[in-house]
Amino acid sequence: MRSYMILKALFNTKDYLPITFFMEQLEVSKRTVQSEFAYLKKVSDKHGYLIHIAYGKGYFIEVIDKVAFTQFLDSLTPDDIVTSGEQLISDVLSILLTSTTEYVVVSELSESLGISRSLLYSEMKTISNYLNSYNLKLIRKSHYGICIKGEARYVRQLMLDLYLRGDNQFKELTDEKVGQFEEYERLVEDCIRNNNLRIGYYEFQVLIGWLKIFIIFSANRQFSTSENNGVINPESDKVLRHFDIILLQLQERFKVIVTMQDIDEFNYFIQKSVQKNNRIDNHLSQKVFKNELLEFFSAVDVKNRTDYSKDHEFLEQITTHLLFLIDRIDQKITYKNPLLLELCIRYPMVFDIVLKFSTFLKTKFGYDISNDELGFIAVHFLNHTEKEKNKRINQYERIAVICTTGGGVSNLVRTQIMEIFPRAVVKAFSFWEEQDLATFKPDLIFSVVPLKRAPKVPTIYIKELLSNRDIKNIKQVLFLDNPPRSDNTQIDYSQDYLSLLKPNLFSVETIQNYDVLIKKMAEKMMSKGYADDNFQKNVVLREQYMSTVYNNGIAMPHPIEMKGKQSAIAVSVVKPELRVGKRVVRLVFMVCLAKEDFHFYSNISNGLFQLMQDNHKISDIYHKPDLQRIINIFKEMEG
Repeated sequence: MRSYMILKALFNTKDYLPITFFMEQLEVSKRTVQSEFAYLKKVSDKHGYLIHIAYGKGYFIEVIDKVAFTQFLDSLTPDDIVTSGEQLISDVLSILLTSTTEYVVVSELSESLGISRSLLYSEMKTISNYLNSYNLKLIRKSHYGICIKGEARYVRQLMLDLYLRGDNQFKELTDEKVGQFEEYERLVEDCIRNNNLRIGYYEFQVLIGWLKIFIIFSANRQFSTSENNGVINPESDKVLRHFDIILLQLQERFKVIVTMQDIDEFNYFIQKSVQKNNRIDNHLSQKVFKNELLEFFSAVDVKNRTDYSKDHEFLEQITTHLLFLIDRIDQKITYKNPLLLELCIRYPMVFDIVLKFSTFLKTKFGYDISNDELGFIAVHFLNHTEKEKNKRINQYERIAVICTTGGGVSNLVRTQIMEIFPRAVVKAFSFWEEQDLATFKPDLIFSVVPLKRAPKVPTIYIKELLSNRDIKNIKQVLFLDNPPRSDNTQIDYSQDYLSLLKPNLFSVETIQNYDVLIKKMAEKMMSKGYADDNFQKNVVLREQYMSTVYNNGIAMPHPIEMKGKQSAIAVSVVKPELRVGKRVVRLVFMVCLAKEDFHFYSNISNGLFQLMQDNHKISDIYHKPDLQRIINIFKEMEG
């Protein structure tokens, strides 16, 4: 925000502005203003402006490229700054919760955040309301500042939630103050092992996070309005239970005081984290339950050309998992899944089946499954998919590579093909060695030249030099397509998913509602002949199951059931950006695939997942909306 205000002020005046002007406007120190100008000068060449400095006068801006400058200015507008909404709350709480003094002076807080006192005061109501949701109060006292007050357990819950959210100032400050913690992580692992407990990785991270914030909190107990009684004596054997030794070691190492309340709270978190190892005495008959699942997966296999119902190991694992899950639901025990978002983005086809599976479980057994739990279920589906890939690849035992000569290029291609088929016998032939090829009896052929009398086996025509993308596409075709017929069917691997980005489906939209937008995009795909008649309905249905609005303004709406007439990807750049819940929407990629092109799904989702990690590329697309630019950016990310 400081950068935006500085550039806007310079642009709106025709004269030099002294440094004191910016100090007063931003309510920050001289050093802060100088640091900001150092950054703005550093990036000026890329964004179409120059900053001039004159002794005794101050700063002046010269705009060389107005388009580039305006786009840069737009990227710094208050909608995108880190001091908005949730991030501002997180930053303020980070400072208040890690302060070594009871009150934090507002001027010091605004200086630390790099915002004006007026902006900070305007957000106090929001921060106060947020703290109220934790049964905590934001106290403001004249000449002292602000502080947080409330019971210790509520303060620690707030600190833990903030820490586990990650990627914020509080986590960084906590990790910095606590320092090396591997010794205590190993101690927790030893306690889990010695007590024969079953605790998942996410729950383990919750326990470690709680221990870290316990150290920060205990070193500074001014938050609590009540006295902490019952200080633990390490010499007393009566109070030592299971994991309590960990708190006592922290007491010794960090010179903090451990109370009975702390012991009870930590043991509560442990009990919540433990998964049952004993066999479930569930009211559902395991045999009947498994038969119901078999019936569901048999129908899925017919519809989606999958093999879930024939994978006995998968059926056993999913049955056991679900019986444990149902038992947890009955006891109102829930687990968080830190991989949920990535699973949704990177494996959309698998997750779509899992969403249908959740409807089946609801209809058949009356259980509502949370999205986090659906993520854990999806892992079983992915495991099955990986096994199927291996089976499909291992069906090819003898592979021939036909080249123009039998020289070094042939050996290079052979080596690349061996990477795809590590268990197969791969042999290179020159194009004229027809008799040797027939004697070899291959069950799959890769050839760089047209074959006139080839064996009746699947044939893939390739280039003499295969790129990484070529190898990736070959894998996708062989892994995800139906197994090729046992004749000389030619398999086309060369088409790239980027060819599905259609110019007649690209648009820049100004619209107020995301649901209206995706209906409009779906209708357009239907009218252009790409999508089936139920496409719009199935896109809306998928969105009702779980939002496809993901990180950093990217959305990937698609139908719950994919059965396109022709494969295509529609792209909409939304200006101004939309807000859907806590997320924004800037770039929308709507996917429609015909069944023969399902192998593109993985590349599409992985490409979008990569794009989500790069705010600079997202901003580049958003401020210069052009389909060819989007294609070039995806190519650049793939190398």
